[in-house]
Amino acid sequence: MTPKQQMRKAVDEWVSLSDAQFERLFSIFQQKQAPAQSSLLLPGDRVHELVFIASGLLRFYYLDDEGGESNKAFVAENEFAGPLASAALDLPVIYGIQTLEPSTLLCASYADFSHLFDEDPLYDRLGRKFAELLLVRKELRMRSMLQKKAVERYVEFREQYPDLLQRVPQYHIASYLGITEVSLSRIRRSMTQNSLLNN
Repeated sequence: MTPKQQMRKAVDEWVSLSDAQFERLFSIFQQKQAPAQSSLLLPGDRVHELVFIASGLLRFYYLDDEGGESNKAFVAENEFAGPLASAALDLPVIYGIQTLEPSTLLCASYADFSHLFDEDPLYDRLGRKFAELLLVRKELRMRSMLQKKAVERYVEFREQYPDLLQRVPQYHIASYLGITEVSLSRIRRSMTQNSLLNN
C-alpha cells in the first residue's frame, strides 16, 4: 500500500471524501524521508505541521530547564500527529519530535490544512475529528498519570501498544510512564515471576 493509499484509508475512518476532495487534501502534503534519531521539531520552534506517518515511529517529548527529557507520546504508522494547540494559537511548540526508526512521513503546513476548512464542511469535520482525537488522548494520559500506579500504567501501555514494547527502548518507555528504568525493570521482573508462578 502506498503512503497515499494509507492516508486515504485513515481519513476514511473519519469522513467520506470524494476522490476529488481527497486529491485536494492530499495536494497540500509533501512526502519526506527521515532516518532514525532525526530531530523533526525542537521545543521552541514555530514550525506547525500536520504529519501522517506512513512508516516508522516518532517520539514526542518535553524538555525541562536542565535539559532533561520526558516522553509525551509515541506515534506509529497510519496515524496523524501535530502541534494543534500551538498552531491554533500561533505559539512556539512546547515539545520536540524525534524519529525512533527510519520514517516515511507526509507533511503539510497546518495553515494550509486550516485554510481547507472554509472550502468544504467535510474538511472542517476532518479537522474537528483530529482535534477530538488529540483531546481524548491527552485526557486519558493525564488521568492515567494522576490516578494510576506505575504498574497499572505499564499494564495499560502493554495492552494498548503491544507492538511498541519491542520497538521502543526501555528507557523511553520508562520516561513515558513517569518512572525510572530501574523501576520499570523491577515491574517487568515481578510480572514475569508472577506469570511463572500462576502457570
